[in-house]
Amino acid sequence: MKRFIWIGLLSLLSAQGMQGQHFPKMDTRNYVSDSTVFMPKKPWLAAGEVFGLNVGIWAFDRFLMNEDFAHINGHTIKNNFKTGPVWDTDKFSTNLVAHPYHGSLYFNAARSNGMNFWQSIPFAAGGSLMWEFFMENEPPSINDLMATTFGGVELGEITYRLSDLFIDDRSSGAERVGREILSGLISPVRGINRLITGEAWRHRPHKGRAYSFVPVNFIVSAGPRFLAEQEHSKHGTTSMHLSLRLDYGDPFEDEFYSPYEWFQLRAGFDFFSSQPVITQVNAIGALWGKRVWGKGPRTLTAGVFQHFDYYDSQLRSSDGDKVSPYRISEAAAVGGGLIYYKRSEPSDKVDAYGEFYVNGVALGGGSSDYFRLDERDYNMGSGYSVKAFTGLTYNKHWTFLLNMENYHIFTWKGYNPDIDLSTVDPNTFSVQGDKGHSRLTVMGIKLVYLSSKKWNISLSNRYFSRRTHYSYHDDVNRATYDLMLSLGVKI
Repeated sequence: MKRFIWIGLLSLLSAQGMQGQHFPKMDTRNYVSDSTVFMPKKPWLAAGEVFGLNVGIWAFDRFLMNEDFAHINGHTIKNNFKTGPVWDTDKFSTNLVAHPYHGSLYFNAARSNGMNFWQSIPFAAGGSLMWEFFMENEPPSINDLMATTFGGVELGEITYRLSDLFIDDRSSGAERVGREILSGLISPVRGINRLITGEAWRHRPHKGRAYSFVPVNFIVSAGPRFLAEQEHSKHGTTSMHLSLRLDYGDPFEDEFYSPYEWFQLRAGFDFFSSQPVITQVNAIGALWGKRVWGKGPRTLTAGVFQHFDYYDSQLRSSDGDKVSPYRISEAAAVGGGLIYYKRSEPSDKVDAYGEFYVNGVALGGGSSDYFRLDERDYNMGSGYSVKAFTGLTYNKHWTFLLNMENYHIFTWKGYNPDIDLSTVDPNTFSVQGDKGHSRLTVMGIKLVYLSSKKWNISLSNRYFSRRTHYSYHDDVNRATYDLMLSLGVKI
């Protein structure tokens, strides 16, 4: 369903992370606060903010933008309950990036009012339910309810913890204003709450953060990226690629860790080309973890992890048409995983790092070569994913990385191929897309030189293999690759 959420993407652009393969464990910057702030729980205020957020966005859509879907009354609300949830026809980026971000605002309304991680989840779900059933004259959306809730929880906790890194109640003047603005951009609802309560200008003899000690690794990289289909390299596209990478916490530091004491965030953006601006977002957050084995310099951690992954692409075919050779999303996914680290010693200059995950995907999406309805040109469904990352670093300077990701999404609810899609009502024609299943395999290799002065240079090559089986159409296989040269700096 359509919503006014462009302002949320600004915060996503400011979130810290990086696209690409994982680096082995690196030296991190420790964000230390001498004191944390106790936040009393205010569930009614949090609920009021969720309600106000929905009403405010609806009012903008209705009275300033005059959007058709925002013309609501008692009759439209009654029809929404009568019709029930359907699979909607919004854009790939709207359904699988923008809606999860919107859910993060609901989640942060609770987090910034004293609720813990688990207590904040019902607020994300409640905000989504309110919007879908009451704030639009279109039927509620099954995929929006799932993406906004589950994706919102993951992006919400990540943005809440990132905003915490910049809070320093000891500061004043221009520095204080800058810190509050940056924290508010990352977590807008928390920023609003700090203004309402006066925390934004209150001076204390300590930083006043929610978390006292956090090891953080943040790298920004930029450079040219060439993307092409394997058999049509001359129709490829070159863009300026911006990569962000964030490692938050240390999965080997504590014997146990609770939700999001450790997470990774990666993001990739392409400029000056036909590519989508947001080409990749990856997040892995620990819901629970435990160090299960350790011997000398070797450590193994096991846990349960929440995943959010998004890949998008666009090229021009030989006849000039725009095509998306690969697309994949897992907006609601969770599974088990293992993380291994072997640190170097004086007699051995090699660091080794590895990760392995197996996930169930409740909501995912992928490319369609046939389904076209309203703004939908992709399939949705559920399935599983498997990921493996490994890397070696020699003498703290040279790093070699390998990665493999496999996503398998099944589209269960299809449609009769004899139906003319141009004659159906997009608001009630509730299908996931073309019945079948799609597999996207991403394999990558990267060589990195890490300088002692916090900059790095890397060369990487990735291969995207999409194999889509259709129950009522011819199967489609596409092979795409990219090459990237990047110069990065650790902040």
